[in-house]
Amino acid sequence: MPFFEIKYIKKLCDDSGHEHDTCQSVTMVEAPTAHEALRLAEVQVCGKRHLADWTIFADAVELRATSPLSPAGHG
Repeated sequence: MPFFEIKYIKKLCDDSGHEHDTCQSVTMVEAPTAHEALRLAEVQVCGKRHLADWTIFADAVELRATSPLSPAGHG
């Protein structure tokens, strides 16, 4: 089963008013699909931070498979 790295990104302004993407958290999960990886990461982040919704904590997520995905229809 592949591993996924999910980064939670928040846009923050610096003291000059310029926006920058800032990584709020990185979560690693093992899941059969990217969709399931996002769901599992959301459960972990919301539970750890006592949140009902991850969008309170971040503006976006970046997902990256860190191990090879199985070919469609196999395994």
